Amino acid sequence: MADNELFDLLIQDAWDALPEEVRHEFLARRTASTGWGSYPRQESDGRCWEPLRPVVIGEQAYRGLESIAARLLHLAVDACCRRASSLGELARALRFPHSLPLMDPDRPLVAAELTRYARPDLLIEQGRPRLLEFNNSTRLGGAAVTPRLAEAYAQLCPQSGLHPPPSTVTARSAALARTLRAETRNGNSGRLLMPTYWGIDNTGTPQRYETVTPPMLADAQRVGIEVVQADLVDLRLDAAGRLLAVDVPIDLVLLQWGGNRIVDDGGGLAALRSADRARTVGLFPRTESALISSKAVLAWLHEDCDAGLLAPADHALVRTHVPWTACLGLDGDSAAHEKLLGMATGERDRLVAKPAVGKSGNNVFFGSQTSKQDWSAVLDAARQSPVVLQRRVESDRIAMPFRDQDSGQQITARVPFVLGPYIIDGVAASVAVRHMGPDVPARDVVISTSRGACQSTALLAPEPPAHDPGGWFGKGGQLDQHNVNGN
Repeated sequence: MADNELFDLLIQDAWDALPEEVRHEFLARRTASTGWGSYPRQESDGRCWEPLRPVVIGEQAYRGLESIAARLLHLAVDACCRRASSLGELARALRFPHSLPLMDPDRPLVAAELTRYARPDLLIEQGRPRLLEFNNSTRLGGAAVTPRLAEAYAQLCPQSGLHPPPSTVTARSAALARTLRAETRNGNSGRLLMPTYWGIDNTGTPQRYETVTPPMLADAQRVGIEVVQADLVDLRLDAAGRLLAVDVPIDLVLLQWGGNRIVDDGGGLAALRSADRARTVGLFPRTESALISSKAVLAWLHEDCDAGLLAPADHALVRTHVPWTACLGLDGDSAAHEKLLGMATGERDRLVAKPAVGKSGNNVFFGSQTSKQDWSAVLDAARQSPVVLQRRVESDRIAMPFRDQDSGQQITARVPFVLGPYIIDGVAASVAVRHMGPDVPARDVVISTSRGACQSTALLAPEPPAHDPGGWFGKGGQLDQHNVNGN
C-alpha cells in the first residue's frame, strides 16, 4: 500500500454494514450450532458468556494491517542494529530477563531471521491501529485456534461472502518449505523435525509437549515436506556435525517452545545448539527473535524519530501507529532518567506503565487508576527490571452479541478488543482477536484471556467492485448472489 494510505488507514468492524437479513441468519445459525468450546467465566457475575460472531474487517484494511506490521517489524530491527551488533549485545542492551538456551550470542543481527514469526497486538483508537507490542516468539498464542474458528464462522453462512484470511497453518507450511529449499540448496524438500519434549507447565509440573498437531502435519505433507517426529532425548550429532533424530539427518527444526521451560532433554538441546552454530541445521523461528518482543524496542523507535534517523515516511509511520513509548531502567544516563521520572509523575493520567518484557497483562498499571504513591513504586521498580511508559490508548469498542452458556440468555454489549494479525515472513495470516465479556467496566482494562477476555477471530469482507456502486450487497442492501459467487 502507498505510504499515504497507511497513514490514513482506518480499521472498523464491518459487521453492521452487512444486510440485516444476513446478520440475522448468521446469528441464528451460530446460536443453533455446537462444538465451539468453553469460554472463561466472567469475574463479576460468574456467568460463562460466549460471543456469537467474529470481528469483520475489509480486505483492504487487512492488507493495510499487514503492511504496517511488517514495516514496523523491520524498523524495530533497524533500531536494534543501531545499538548492538550481535545478539548477545542486544540482550544486554535490553536487559532481557529470560535465558534463551539456543541463542548464539556472537551471531549478528539479521532482520530476516528476527522477523519471521510475530503476532503484533494492536488496539484500535478512533479507527486508527495502535501497535502495543510485537510478540515475536517461538510460541504465539492462538496460532491453531484462530484459523479453526475463522473456518467455522465462514461455514455458517458461505453465501455472505465473508471468508477467512490466509491460515497461519498454510502460511507457516509455505515458510517452512522455502526455508528447507534454502537449507538443502539442491532442490530437495529436506527433512523437518517437529520435536516432542518435557517442560514445566504454569503450575510447576513436568508435562510432555507435542510440537506436531494433525492439521500442521497434514499441511506440511501437502506441500511435500518430510516430517520427522522425535523426542529431544533422541537427538545427537553425526561425525560431520549434522543433527540426527532417531538416526535420520535433519535439515530444519520447528521450534514451538520457550527454551527456559524445557527439562530432561537428555542432551538434545546441546546437540541442537551445536548443529545450529555449525550451520548444519536451520531453526524456524529462531529463539532469539523473542528479543524483539521487548517493548523497550518501541521506545527506541521513538528515540530514533526524535533524533531524525528515520526516513520521512517511516518517521510518520511510527508516530502514527506506535503510541509514544519511553523506557526506564535501560541506560545509565541519570539526568535523562530523572527528567523522564518527572514527566511520568506529572503526566500520570495519560500514561500506562508495564514491564518491558511481560505477558498476560501482569504488572500493567494505568496511571489514571493508580494512586500517586503506588505510581511512584511502579516507576521505582525499573531499578530491578526495565519498565516502559506508554501513552494511554483509548480503545474503540464494538457491539458484540453474547449468550450465557448455562441459561441461554442473550445480550449485546459494547466491548474493547485487540487485533493480532500473525506475520509470517512479512505476510499476514489469520487475525487473533481478544475482546472482553459483557460485564467489562467502562474504564481501561487489560484485554487478556487470563483476565477473562474471549479468544476469537476475524473474517474478511470483500471490497465492493469498482464498477458496482451498490457494493457487494446490492443497491437496496439485499445480498447480491451474482457478486458474491463471482458469476
